[in-house]
Amino acid sequence: MGRSGNSDSQRGNIKPVNQKKVPQEISLEESELRYRRLFKSALDGILILDAETGEITDVNPYLIDLLGYSKVEFLGKELWEIGPLRNITANKESFLNLQNNLSVKYDDLPLETKMGERINVEFVSNVYDEGDKKVIQCNIRNITTRKTAENKFHYYSTHDALTKVYNRSFFEEELERLEKSRQYPISIIMLDIDGLKNTNDKLGHASGDKLLCRTAQLLRKSFRSEDVIARIGGDEFAILLPESDELVVQQALERVARYLQKSNGDVPIHFSFGVSTCVIPCSLSEALKIADARMYQQKRAKTERPDS
Repeated sequence: MGRSGNSDSQRGNIKPVNQKKVPQEISLEESELRYRRLFKSALDGILILDAETGEITDVNPYLIDLLGYSKVEFLGKELWEIGPLRNITANKESFLNLQNNLSVKYDDLPLETKMGERINVEFVSNVYDEGDKKVIQCNIRNITTRKTAENKFHYYSTHDALTKVYNRSFFEEELERLEKSRQYPISIIMLDIDGLKNTNDKLGHASGDKLLCRTAQLLRKSFRSEDVIARIGGDEFAILLPESDELVVQQALERVARYLQKSNGDVPIHFSFGVSTCVIPCSLSEALKIADARMYQQKRAKTERPDS
């Protein structure tokens, strides 16, 4: 209270209490404008469908650029009618789930652009209400770069870097898998290059590497696509032949012999081999040991011959 008896408030010196500003409600028009900006600038492909008819009503610029189709080629069509989705496994029946208020998701969907380029996408769709009607939003993310990196990592983790056939780790996994399978009879061939150390010592490791690569190439030509060819040691290869008895093995070895006759190189290819066959389910690890022992028996016989 001042000397005059008037309060500070009467003199107008007291500041008013700060009040929080109440944000104004976003108008429907502003909300739609914001959505359109996000729709157009999104770095994922977006398709909007009418949930009742299944027809595409809108597509964003990113998806048009990604797939190479014009907006006109999307609008009014159902998903399975547009080029990229026409022939994929996720076909009409799968996409019909969307119209039954169910989401559809594919973690890795292979597509082909209008220019014929193969890409991998992640596809996620959901149904939601928009006013008095239901719409379907499909988000399509390009994962090609990631998928390429994953494939490259998988390749190098399962293949021998020099010869490009499978490595020992993958061979052992297949050995275990096939042992539990129904693909009997299963045969195993162990193969050891003769004189690789001598080639390395006399001509250098570059010549030895070429000899290994030529051998791997010869084996790839001689065996079937379902056979597992692996380099399991410095000069050792192993081949797993599912659903193969002694006759099938013999035919494969005859193909090897024919390719050997045609092979050209500074250093001729010579090798020793051993074979073991499991007619009925048995331990493939033991069969591998038998094939290995037979291979070394053949190798010793060569060194013991007077003309060797």
